[in-house]
Amino acid sequence: MAPITVFFPMYPRYYALRRVNPYRGVVQIVEVGEVTAHSFDGVAWHLRADDGYGWVRPTGIWIEGEGLKAGHAKNLDDILPALETRPPLPFPIVDTQELWLLDQKSGLPLALLACDREGMKHNERLESEWHPFVLSFTGFHSPILAESDKADPRPPPHHRDVLARMVNQAARPNPAAQWFQRDQAGAGVGLSGLRIPFALQGRHLPAEAFPELLVRETGNSRLENSVIADYHAQLSPILLSWPRLSVATRARLESQACEQPQWLARIHRLLPCRVDAARIQAALVAARLEQATLGVDSPEQNWN
Repeated sequence: MAPITVFFPMYPRYYALRRVNPYRGVVQIVEVGEVTAHSFDGVAWHLRADDGYGWVRPTGIWIEGEGLKAGHAKNLDDILPALETRPPLPFPIVDTQELWLLDQKSGLPLALLACDREGMKHNERLESEWHPFVLSFTGFHSPILAESDKADPRPPPHHRDVLARMVNQAARPNPAAQWFQRDQAGAGVGLSGLRIPFALQGRHLPAEAFPELLVRETGNSRLENSVIADYHAQLSPILLSWPRLSVATRARLESQACEQPQWLARIHRLLPCRVDAARIQAALVAARLEQATLGVDSPEQNWN
């Protein structure tokens, strides 16, 4: 009698991951077996599948409300229904393990270097330098640095480079980085890392010991605090996609994001909540009017 082959159904998984160092937002992921779909705005989903030779390659693009717009349906029999019946956005962010660059003096988290899912092993060479933007992007502008530039006759450096130097200097001369397992309340348990003494592995840090955003905004000089705040303001639309923000921080980021309506319009489907829904809606209306009259597009394409 021939053996009976039993095929188990592949259930879709829906989750989100942050892309950091440099931070480029939160990617939404639908995964069914070996096929995945990624989206950075909740509208266009980029499909990837095994090509049959062990390589995962782009397979097509699925657009919300329009269906498969590019590629072919081979190997997509399971992912397309999963996209059509997906739960509401945003999906839960599951990268609860975080690698933090540590302040050289205090040994506390300074800047976020990497994120990963719980239980993942980290045997690769760890990053020890924080990057605010991709190297090709030079559009970061800090008003307080612009004022100091006026007093210097030399050509001013890119504000991106000044920011990176400010943050990384606090971790030198021998930068250390540590993985932490964060819980729902924001507290963290120290794991392994780079130049981490055994005594620090297993340490428990309260939520207050971690920067709420990408980089520590307090405990620096007044100039450094201002420049870091300017950095977070520039990234405010995609920082709003984080679920665990205080009301005060979310309200501040919303106010700053509304000054970048095109970018906010592109990712507004990924916001987990809103403090001032009316203000955000007004910014979205302004973005649509601007698109209709000027044909403008969202700015993050220049550095993403």
